[in-house]
Order: sequence, then structure tokens, then C-alpha cells
Amino acid sequence: MAGAVVLHQTHEFLLYPPSDCPDSQASIRVRVSFHSRMHQHRCLPNGTVMFRIQTLVEPQPSRTDSPDDENGAEVAQSPDRLLIKGGHVVTLDPQLGEIAGGDVLIEGSKIVRVGKDLDVEGAEVIDASAFAVIPGFIDTHRHTWQTALRATVVPTNYFATVLVQLGPLFRPQDVYVGNLLGAVGALDSGITTMLDWSHIMNSPAHADSAVQGLRESGIRGVFAHGVGQVGKSAGVSGSNSQQHSDDIRRVQQEFFGPDEDLLTLALAFGGPEFSSIEDTINDVNLARELGIRLTTHVGVLPGKNAITQMNDAGLLGPDITYIHASGTPDEEIALIAQSGGSLSISPLNERLNGLTRWLKHGLRPSLSLDTETIAPTDLFAQMRALMWHEWTAQAQDPDRIPFTSQDILEFATVEGARATGLDDKVGTLTPGKAADVVLVDLEDITTLPRGGDPLGTITMLAQPHHVKWVIVNGVVRKRDGRLVDVDVERLNSLARESQNHLLSAAGLR
Repeated sequence: MAGAVVLHQTHEFLLYPPSDCPDSQASIRVRVSFHSRMHQHRCLPNGTVMFRIQTLVEPQPSRTDSPDDENGAEVAQSPDRLLIKGGHVVTLDPQLGEIAGGDVLIEGSKIVRVGKDLDVEGAEVIDASAFAVIPGFIDTHRHTWQTALRATVVPTNYFATVLVQLGPLFRPQDVYVGNLLGAVGALDSGITTMLDWSHIMNSPAHADSAVQGLRESGIRGVFAHGVGQVGKSAGVSGSNSQQHSDDIRRVQQEFFGPDEDLLTLALAFGGPEFSSIEDTINDVNLARELGIRLTTHVGVLPGKNAITQMNDAGLLGPDITYIHASGTPDEEIALIAQSGGSLSISPLNERLNGLTRWLKHGLRPSLSLDTETIAPTDLFAQMRALMWHEWTAQAQDPDRIPFTSQDILEFATVEGARATGLDDKVGTLTPGKAADVVLVDLEDITTLPRGGDPLGTITMLAQPHHVKWVIVNGVVRKRDGRLVDVDVERLNSLARESQNHLLSAAGLR
């Protein structure tokens, strides 16, 4: 291209198999859609190979159509200007509120204007008159590496089967497939940000594969680097050492540089319930040294008093998200609130006593999926499960703190942004924030007729198939109900191979 500026970039890809690494077994086809040359590669454990590719990228003219690749899949596009016009805009910004017949203007990766009858030239226009326009959902805790085990181990004990029996059998490519499939499924259901609680760090190659799967999906991801799942050291007894691997330093250096926009690093730690207080102190200090957030499970194993132990050690702080907390005593909930910590709950998978036990301390929970071995990929199911728990609790105690559909939607968006430390970027449709936007069909046969509360439609009626448009950082990831730049046939093949390997190796198939 005459006069074009040529940019030199370096990218790393995990490919299976290379021709000269003896342990490789699986095969993944990777296309590089820019000028490139192979720079170097090295063999890693379990058949994984890290290729370093130096690329020469030429700027391409912007397009407002959605071209297909050679397999017929739409290619993700980032128009210079995108105008979402005439929708019921639910900003969740306290200053902007809801705007019936509203517009959202996106330029590049940012929301630049929100209002009515915006006069904009030279933009791709999305007719949103049949849609609710909302911030992307945020899932604050998902063991994404388990995605290929969807519905395969439901009748069994999760801890004994998934963690102790299957966890040690995961190869790096199994983690890659799980993360890619899980993240793409999340995008399809309107989740634009997902925290990947990755306690499958059996080797450095497992960490690399997890990051690669997230990156290829196009989701805004928080990679919460955890420990390994190697049989009894998985910590399921609550008494095993889970001190964090120092490899997290390498992961931060190699994958999370200053130019990284979509992926963020966090530290997932066992805490006093699943490890020792000594390991917990080391883990918290490590994360704070690296300048990253922390996330841990509490209230799962009875009688551990994890929050009290952490408080006595001076560890509590606003940089920690506490998962589940369903069995956490009231005095420890108060300690979380006093320290500025945040909550992540998975209502479909938990026995909850309603919201009041948290709300009375000023704690507003975020929502999460937990694991696709026993739950669907979307947050619609989690929102409805939470409402069911709360309705049941209110029937027993009519003096409980009331909640609204907006509260439930905020748990899935605003509070998720806060729990991931991304509230300055996402969670509301506010000018200046990243353009993570979802359009939900309000005129589907299962959501008609219009005229009711759009927020009620979203929280009580909507399903993943009602999500017609998904935009992440200004890039269209789902267009007119169709995922963009996703090879479903390839994903299915990879996931089936991974599932067959794991279940056969474990003697479960």
C-alpha cells in the first residue's frame, strides 16, 4: 500500500503440533492474516510449542460491511464510528439513567456520546428500535478450563472428580480449548468481561495456553492465575499447601505489558479454607507486590473462619474479591464490608439466604457462572436464580430489604466492574468508557408485547438467543444474532478431542 506506515509487532501463538517436538498429539490450524515470518519456537511440556512470530502489519482501509472469511464466518470489524440508534438505552449511569429511543455513538474503542437524535455523519448505523441497549455483562468467577466437560460429570462429586481425578490429566491444549470455547460461549450470551479463575496451573505451558485461549476469543478477560490441580494438592481437604507459583511473574512480564488492552492479570489464591494462613500471607503479599487484584473462595468449608484469619493477619483490603460467601458468618461479612472488599456469587450453584445479609452491610454482590460442568454459560440464569432465592427469603421474612430489576442488572454489570477493578472502563454506558455494549431483543416472540419494564424483560425473560449484538472495545463480536470470526466446526472438533482424552484417561468413558 503506497505511503503506508509499516508497524513491526511480535505475537506468540500456541500451535499443536510442531514437526520437531516428539510429544505433540493434537492439531490446531492457525491463520496469520498479515505479513509474517517465523522467528523462533521452543518445545514445552505435554506437546505444547511456543512460536514467536514477527509480523509486519499494514494499515487497512476501514469497512462498514461484515466480510466473510474463506469458511463463511464473519470477520470481526472495528468501524471508525458506530451509531446505535433508537434503542431503549439502559446506561446504568446515575446521571444518564434510561433513555427511550436513545442513541449511543462509538468511535474506535470508546463510547463518545449518549443521548437522543444524535446527528452523526459517516458512521455505520445499527437500528436498535427493537432492542434494549445495555452494558455488557460481567462474569466475576468462572473456571473456564473446565468448559469441555459440560454436563459430563453432573452426577459425580465435583471436587473429587473434576479437581482430584481429572485436574492432573489436563494438558495445555485442554486448557486452551476450554478457555477459548468458554469465552466464545460467554460472548454469545452477552458477557463481554469474564474473570477466568484458573486453578489449573500444572505447568508454565498451562498458563500460556489459558492466556492464549482468552486472547483469541476477543473477550475482555481477567486471567486469575491460580495453583495447579495435581491430585491431593488441589487443596480440596482444606489442609494442603497451595502456595502460589512464582511463574506468575513470568506470565505478567510476557503477556501483560503496558500495551495490553483487553486482558488483565489477577491472582487466584486458596486462602485459609483451602490452604494455610502462611501460604495465604505469601500469596497476598505477592499479588500486592505485582500490583494486581486478588480473588478467593470463602464460606465453602464450614468452621474455617477464613475472613477472621485473614483479618487477624492484616490481609483484608479493597483489592480482594470473595467468592460464594454463602456460609460465611455475619460478623465476617461485616469485616469484608469494612475493608472495602467485593463479593462474587453464583446463585444457581449455591444455597443462599437472600440478599439482606449482604445489603445490610452495604455489600452489593457481583454475579458469576462458577463452572459449566453444572451450569449454563450465561448470566440470565444466575439473575433469575438470585431472584428466586430472594423471593423465597422474602416470603419467610417480609421485612427484608427490597430489591428491583435494576438492582439485579447492576449486580451483573456495575458490581462486576467493581469486583474486577475495571469500573473506570466498563459497567455503564458512560461517555469515555470502553465500548462494551450488548443489544437484547425486546420484540422476539418470547418477549412480546412491548410496553412492560425493559429491565424486567432482561432479568426475568431474556435468554442468550435474545442477545443479537455484542460489542467489545468497539469491535463487533456478534452481529444480527451471529457470532463473528468464530469457526464453530473447529471449536467443536477441538472440544470433542479434549473431552474424549480427559474422560478416557480418567476411566470415565
